[in-house]
Amino acid sequence: MAFRYILRYYIDPGFHEDDRIGELVEFCRRSRTEEVMLFYNPEELFQGYPGRQEQENWLLLAIKVKVALNSHGIAMSVNPWTTIVHLSRGRKFGQEQQKMQPMVGENGYVSPITACPLDPEWQCRLGDWFAEIARRVAPTAIWVEDDWRLHNHEPEMNFGGCCCPLHLQRFSQQVGREVGREELLVNMLAPGEPHPWRQIWLDLWRDTMVEPARHLERQVHAANPDVELALMSSVPDVHSAEGRDWSALAHAFSPDRPLLLRPHLPPYTETSAMTALPSVTRQTIAYAPPGTLIYPELENSPRCGRYSKSAKFSIWECWHSALFGSRGITINHFDMMGNGIALDTDFDVVLAAAKPRLDAIAALNLDDRNADGIDILASPDQARYLISAQPDSFNGLVQRSHGWSDTLYMLGISHRFITKADTERVTAVSGPTLNALSNEELQRLLSGWVLLDACSAEIIINRGLGHLIGIKSAAWHSLNDLGYAYEEINEADPAIYGLAKPRMSAQRCSQRLWRMEINEDAKAWTTICSYDRQPLCPGLAEFTNALGGIVRTLAYPLGEGQFFVGFFNNFRRILWQRFLETSAQPLAMGRQGPLQVYRVRHAQGVLLAILNPSHDDLKTVEFFASEVNFDTAQGLATDGTWQAVELQKIAANIARYPQPLEALEVLILNFPSLNDQEY
Repeated sequence: MAFRYILRYYIDPGFHEDDRIGELVEFCRRSRTEEVMLFYNPEELFQGYPGRQEQENWLLLAIKVKVALNSHGIAMSVNPWTTIVHLSRGRKFGQEQQKMQPMVGENGYVSPITACPLDPEWQCRLGDWFAEIARRVAPTAIWVEDDWRLHNHEPEMNFGGCCCPLHLQRFSQQVGREVGREELLVNMLAPGEPHPWRQIWLDLWRDTMVEPARHLERQVHAANPDVELALMSSVPDVHSAEGRDWSALAHAFSPDRPLLLRPHLPPYTETSAMTALPSVTRQTIAYAPPGTLIYPELENSPRCGRYSKSAKFSIWECWHSALFGSRGITINHFDMMGNGIALDTDFDVVLAAAKPRLDAIAALNLDDRNADGIDILASPDQARYLISAQPDSFNGLVQRSHGWSDTLYMLGISHRFITKADTERVTAVSGPTLNALSNEELQRLLSGWVLLDACSAEIIINRGLGHLIGIKSAAWHSLNDLGYAYEEINEADPAIYGLAKPRMSAQRCSQRLWRMEINEDAKAWTTICSYDRQPLCPGLAEFTNALGGIVRTLAYPLGEGQFFVGFFNNFRRILWQRFLETSAQPLAMGRQGPLQVYRVRHAQGVLLAILNPSHDDLKTVEFFASEVNFDTAQGLATDGTWQAVELQKIAANIARYPQPLEALEVLILNFPSLNDQEY
């Protein structure tokens, strides 16, 4: 099975179109691209709702492009760049759309061009257009843009929509009396336990996106049953605040076959590979129905070729995508104005060079649900259970829940996302996720090994279960009122860290700190100290509770303020890895600097991948991996073949790969067996 390159590409009708078609075919052949996703009405050239002649011109062009590509064995799908419409950017509804119901924001702002998804006229217009594409062009798939959402349609709307008359009328019918937008907002976002209206409203928003999806699917497949409807998505925590039901939406778009899903893959513009982490992508995969075919977005914005993203960084994102089980990648590298490949004429060379290794990884049929390491608990429904929210905006329902994934990536520790905890494995929880658990479920979770950030620990205290995490009391303090400066590891043996009691920055980790008073039988692994060197509180506490669970609690909230500036260093990496080495589960960790690590079971054994996100080359690579036989290691060569590798054993479960690992490169090892355990 190949790792499928899907190139997103635009040819503007009448603008050097024959030249663009010819060079597109050649680019695909040279780069080994299997499919082109042809844009319609995109970005800078977006015309709002174009007239019939503009649509006809594009249809004739699309047919011509498809014939040219198919004659060389290259498939073609289609991406109408908008459905509901992302943003107006000066565009407005035309005369023909005046009867449409526009989207209305939480603050009453009326969009000049974005339609309410419940509007029947919009649903019919979109369905008719997609059906015509399916009937006349017959692409392999029509990709529904990630504007299939309620959030982020107009800055003036704040969160987004939709609080239009259609929504308020339906909601009023459901609660049995007339409700206005202002009253709705007050009750939806009231502090404390969620108001009963929140569930009803989020159910309505869920239906807002599922109902038109069903309508669209029926129209498209009535026109051509062979054309697939594929979905693009954005940030899972935002979709939670929209009430999204991932399974219902997938079934609506693709009731009879696995859904093609393009999850969000940040960043859009190149940044440090050390912090450019695909956590939200893997969280999306955990929420999607099993069997969903994953093709992440390889975005290049504002699509200026290598001025916005280097080719090497693009391949770096391909490595990640293949390792968490993607079937391919959707590539946005060239602009949407019809200039073709002129902005980067040798991008094809880089794609072709990476293809053998990507194909070899894809052939293993990896599934991120089979990843080994720390389990990160997340809930697609967390917005329904937030105890308090921002009082004047639906943005208060958007709460970050993937902080542990970012953290474990930076600490070089393998992990995966889950939606239901397994007490036989170490489970990490951050942010508001625990609100979605009942007290019974929470106690079951705390009977295993658990990692908590301060926000999660606060939820446990507020639920009256502080005795299970070994904390008597705790309170939030700002940096200004407490003056915390550094965190000291309580280890006197200099052989472990290179010196006794090493210090790490605390004031650069967060602008607030959860000052804990722990039980006498709890252990403080670190101590937060003030600028005048006075101890203030534990920075990392460990407690073994009466249920047999082992709980570690951080004094910091993950990801706030300058967390990714101050938290990470070799001392912290060693501290966490020493604790996790003793956990009774398959695990892999990089034992040098900022390495990123994957470990995943497959039908033939275990795949281990170590990525070097720094700009420094490594002379050798040292790593921890439990429950594998180092003597059976195979390495993936650049030609896509697996070759025997001789690893240097350092200690139990610790080995060294004796060859260099260059900057932004990946070491991929396969271990054909897992100690005779079943896959």
